[in-house]
This record gives sequence, structure tokens and C-alpha cells, in this order.
Amino acid sequence: MRMEGVMLRVYLGVLMMMVVGLAQGQTAQVSLSETSAQLKYGMLVGGQRFGRSELTAGFLYNSDSDYIAEAALLVVDEAGSKLPGMRIGLGGKFYGASIPNNELAALAIGGEVYYTLSRMDRLTLAAEGFYAPSIVSFLDTERFWEVAGRVQYAVLPTAEAFIEYRKFYAELDSGAGVSIDKGIRLGLRIEF
Repeated sequence: MRMEGVMLRVYLGVLMMMVVGLAQGQTAQVSLSETSAQLKYGMLVGGQRFGRSELTAGFLYNSDSDYIAEAALLVVDEAGSKLPGMRIGLGGKFYGASIPNNELAALAIGGEVYYTLSRMDRLTLAAEGFYAPSIVSFLDTERFWEVAGRVQYAVLPTAEAFIEYRKFYAELDSGAGVSIDKGIRLGLRIEF
């Protein structure tokens, strides 16, 4: 129960920060597999001279009654004129998870890369990865990581459909390794 109270406070704090920026650009995303569902909400939290900051929060639940809550802050921008269509985001992500008999928390660093094909500007390839070593892994967690690869298609200027492979993995203090959720997912992402 100790982790549930901490996770609820962190998640509510992130949601309150997001409500403050309702006038900013926002995104909502849902992705599903046969055994899990993931919801994400994101928003821009300010323009910078070199890039912009993006705050996201998400929640995943699966049929094993595992859940993962996450909150991320990334600096995102175009890669530059030599790589048109490439967008890169770097930053940190906080994870809180509950799996049978274990409570997990980790502060990971990592990033994401999106590449929109120049001749097919509705098609985007994406990859992301985040890693938390033991020094920033807490409760029953020794290490934590997330990796994903995605192909997305802009059905409308403000709506994308995608297929992705995503994996969440944790090494526990007991020495065991656990794949919390992994597999192919179908999803939708909208901007408003």
C-alpha cells in the first residue's frame, strides 16, 4: 500500500500541472494489445529558444493486474537542416509500478527519435528508450528500462494511427528480472 499512496500523489501532481497549461498544444494517446491498455496525455510547457519542453503522463494496466504510471519531461526539437523530418527529444521519465509482491519506482533518462519520410510525409518511423540504473531505482527496483519502436501514419493533420512494439523491464532487488509488459500494440494519437 505504501507505493499506491506515493503514486497517487505524484500522478495527481502531474495532472494538476497539466491543467494549468490547457491553452498550450495537447495530445491524447491510447494504445491497446490483447492483454493491456495504455493511456497517455501530453502538452507543451513552454517554448525555448532552442527547442520546446514537453510534459507527458501515462498509465498502463494489464491483465495480470500490473500497472505502470509514468511522467516525463523532454526537450524536443528538429534535428537540423541536414536531417529534415527528424525530431529528437531528450530528458527524464519517472516510473511507478505495481506488480505482484513488488512495488517499483525509477527515475530514468533517455529519449525519442521521430523520422518523417520526405516522399511520404504522412508516414513516420519512431524509436524511444529510457533507462534507470540502480542509483535512481527505488523500493523493490534494482534497474528499470523501457524500449519501443513504432510506425505511425497521419490519417488527419491532427490524428495518427500507429503500430508499435513496446517493452517495460525491471530487475528486482531479489535478482529476478521481470517483463512487466511487452508486445505489439495498436493505437491512436490526437492533437488538440
